[in-house]
Amino acid sequence: MRITLAGYLILMSLTGCNIKDQPRDSREITFDFTDGTQGWTGMFSDYPQGEEDFYELEFKWSGLPEPLDTNQMAVKLSGNNHSDDLFSYMFTRVRQLIPNTTYQVTFEIALASNVATNSVGIGGSPDLALGAGGLAYQPGDTVDDAGWHRPKFNVALQSGQSNDVMQVLGTLGVTDTTTVYTLTDRDNILEPIDLTTNEYGDLYLLIGFDSGFEGKTSVYFKTVTIKLKYWN
Repeated sequence: MRITLAGYLILMSLTGCNIKDQPRDSREITFDFTDGTQGWTGMFSDYPQGEEDFYELEFKWSGLPEPLDTNQMAVKLSGNNHSDDLFSYMFTRVRQLIPNTTYQVTFEIALASNVATNSVGIGGSPDLALGAGGLAYQPGDTVDDAGWHRPKFNVALQSGQSNDVMQVLGTLGVTDTTTVYTLTDRDNILEPIDLTTNEYGDLYLLIGFDSGFEGKTSVYFKTVTIKLKYWN
C-alpha cells in the first residue's frame, strides 16, 4: 500500500494520539468467591472491646440466602449495631503496582440485600451508604481509652459522604418494596476514586458500610471487579 507524505504524517499523528490516550498501567481483578474469600479480610470498628458475640460480628464465605440460589457462593458481612455507629468492612491487598503512584480505581459490585430504599429504623435508616476505596497501609483498629475499637482512618459513610479514603457507591436499598434478599449492583464507573500506592506498590482496597441503624445488617457480596488505571 502506497502512503503519501501527508498521509504518513496524519497516520503518525493519529497513532500518537491513540498511544497518549492509553493508560501507562492498567489492571483488572475479579473476585467471584466461588472457592472462598479469595484474599479478603473482614473488619469491624466502633464497638466495645470483647463484645464481638453481642454485636454478632460475622465475616464468612457463604451461600447466598433464600430466596436466592443458595448454591451460589458469596462473602457475608454482618453485624448488629448496638452502638449506633458500627463500621463493617472488608479489605484485600493488591500488590505489584507502580510504587508511590496515584491510580484511578473503579469498583463494580454485585451484592444481595434485603433492605428497602427510603426505609425507617431505630437510630436511623437501614438503607445504609455503601462505600469503596483504599489505603496505602493495612487497615485496622486502635482501642481508645474507653476500650472501644476505632478505625485507623477517617470514615464519613454514616453521613453519606465520600472522602479521600472511601467513595459512596449508593446505598444498600434495592427498591421501596424490598422485603427479601435481592441481587443488585453498585459501582463508581462514572467517578473513579484516586488512590495512591505505597513505596512497595501496594494498595489495600476496602468495601463497607457504617451504620446508624440500631439493628442487624447482613450483606452478601457475590462478585467484585476492580479496575486500576494510571494515566500520567
